[in-house]
Amino acid sequence: MTSQTLPTKTLLAGVALACTTIALPTLPRQSPIWQPPQGLTWDYHLLNPASATTPTARVMAIDLFDNTPSTITALHSANTKVICYFSAGSYENWRPDWTDPIPSDVGNDLDGWEGEKWAGIRSQTVRAVMAARIALAQEKGCDAVDPDNIDGYNNENGLGLTSGDSEDFMRFLATEAHGRGLAIGLKNSLEIVDSLTGDVDFAVNEQCHEFSECDVYGDFVETGKAVFHVEYPKGEDVDDEMPTDPDVKGDICGDAASRTFSTIMKNMDLDQWIEFCDA
Repeated sequence: MTSQTLPTKTLLAGVALACTTIALPTLPRQSPIWQPPQGLTWDYHLLNPASATTPTARVMAIDLFDNTPSTITALHSANTKVICYFSAGSYENWRPDWTDPIPSDVGNDLDGWEGEKWAGIRSQTVRAVMAARIALAQEKGCDAVDPDNIDGYNNENGLGLTSGDSEDFMRFLATEAHGRGLAIGLKNSLEIVDSLTGDVDFAVNEQCHEFSECDVYGDFVETGKAVFHVEYPKGEDVDDEMPTDPDVKGDICGDAASRTFSTIMKNMDLDQWIEFCDA
């Protein structure tokens, strides 16, 4: 982790002690805020730090904490936009910036994700943590942010979270991101796509083809906004270099409901392996 994270760590230490919202300084905006067009090639690479662009991908979604500003600068030099991923709706016990949460700010474990719990997204302390992460994304040079786990309302979260809470939280995050010149995407959370279309700049979707849900984005894409779409055709237990079965790939890429999406196929662990529909 570079020294750029130190102001964020200092801020969050104060948040943990005071349990109050601390205003982050407003930095000069990047103008204009990136509005990704439909049809851009992209890659979703979260397992390890990114070392280079995928040659045909014009957008890279990478982990906010695991990548350095120099990596992001190199991606920009390759004419690649950078979306920085972080979990906004959960507490992850391995992250360096939120190490000792207030018990009331965390709920149940996320099913299948060791060390991760649902976050109390109504809490001002949690919101300060996430605002600091957006500030870090700006410091590192990201073009956009991909806040994950917004859909606590759709899970046994242990905090009584509702879809209305998620809508309010996303609007808070969007205000923070836009105030720092960053675009922001809505991750999954299909039940609130329509209500947030005017607040976000793009969407990120996992497995809408697998679950026959891609048509939910009908009104969203009519506005011209991009949907960065990933399917995991090998399932949860296989992460290898083997190509997707041609029939499965044909079904994914031929889905009429996702014809305007930027669709890729990945291993579930989001390593370097990738397939595009046109290759």
